[in-house]
Amino acid sequence: MDKKDPLFVGTLEKGMRIIELFRGVHTPLGLSDIARRTDLEKSAAQRLCHTLFKLGFLERDDDTRRYRPGMRMLEMAFAYLIQDRLVELAMPRLIEVARTFDTTVNLSVLDGVHIVYKTRIPHARQAYDTTLIGVRQPALNTAAGLVMLAFRPPEDLEAVLAGWQPAAITPHTTTDPDLIRAQVAAARNDGYTITSNQLLLQEVGVAAPVLGDGGTAVAAVSMPVYMPEWTVDRVRDELVTVVTETARSVSSACSAAKL
Repeated sequence: MDKKDPLFVGTLEKGMRIIELFRGVHTPLGLSDIARRTDLEKSAAQRLCHTLFKLGFLERDDDTRRYRPGMRMLEMAFAYLIQDRLVELAMPRLIEVARTFDTTVNLSVLDGVHIVYKTRIPHARQAYDTTLIGVRQPALNTAAGLVMLAFRPPEDLEAVLAGWQPAAITPHTTTDPDLIRAQVAAARNDGYTITSNQLLLQEVGVAAPVLGDGGTAVAAVSMPVYMPEWTVDRVRDELVTVVTETARSVSSACSAAKL
C-alpha cells in the first residue's frame, strides 16, 4: 500500500490492522498483545480498541479486559456474501452434490499466494474449523489453487511462486517449484487435479476450475475426502467427473449471468 497517497487515511489503516489481526489469532487478546502484534503504540491501540468495542466490531471481557471479534464483524461477512453473485449461483449446485455424494464440497477463489474459501458445504463428520468460510490456505499446496493457476496466464503462476514461502506442513507437502509447475501443467491438460497429504495427512483433494470469459479460472470447486476410505485411484474413478461437471455447471451459470 502507498501511505504517501494523499487520500490514504492512516488512522483507518491502523484500525484495520487490529481487525485483521484476529484473522490469524483464535483466542482473545489483551491490549499489550494487540499493540505488539500490530506494531502500534499502546496508547493508540487502546483508543482504537475502545472505538471498535463501542462500534461493536470488538467484544471485551469485563474480567480479563481481553478483546475478541464482535458481532458487527459477522454482519460485515453477510454484507459481502449477500452481494456475491458467484456464491449465489454456485450454492444450489454445491448443496446438491454434497447431498448426493455425502461429502464436503467447497468453492474457493485465488487471492495472492492463497486460496480463500467462499463457500463450504460440510460433511457431517467434518471438524468445526474445516467448515468455516474465509479460511486461507497456500494455493500451491491445494488442489483448488493448482487448478485455478492452470487456467490463468502463466505469469500468474510465476508471481505466486515468487511470493510463496514453502513449508513442509506434512512429510509429503510439495515444496519444489519445478514439481509445482509440472502439477499445474498436468492440471491444464486434464482439466482437474488431485492432491494428497499436502496440508493434512490422509486427506485427498480433487478440484476443477470455474471458468470465466476467455477460459480464465475465476474460482474452483473442490472436494476433500479421507483415507483409508478414499484412495487417489478411487477419487479419480468416482469423483473427478462429479467435480468437473459441477464446476462446468457453475461456469455456465456465471456466463449466463454475465459475471
